[in-house]
Amino acid sequence: MNDDIENSILTFEEKHLISIMMFLSLNGECRKIDVYHNVSSNPRIPDKLDRLESMGLITQIRDPNTRSIMIRLTESGKHVASTLAELDRFLRAPKP
Repeated sequence: MNDDIENSILTFEEKHLISIMMFLSLNGECRKIDVYHNVSSNPRIPDKLDRLESMGLITQIRDPNTRSIMIRLTESGKHVASTLAELDRFLRAPKP
């Protein structure tokens, strides 16, 4: 993907990226396995998480006690997720 698209809203056309963002927004920090159980068990989920991390929207940190990968939204990720939620509310609102 070229840099212009990589850093644009078009990136979210990739399947599951918005769902991952919204899941994290609603649930806060979670384990990678929680994303598999609640969003998708698609084998490309690690690639999608890496993409969101490279965009600066999430962080992935290995918990040394449990060896789980913990995922959380960054401040930028929280802002993007909030904007996505606002757009979703707008689209679902009754139209005159």
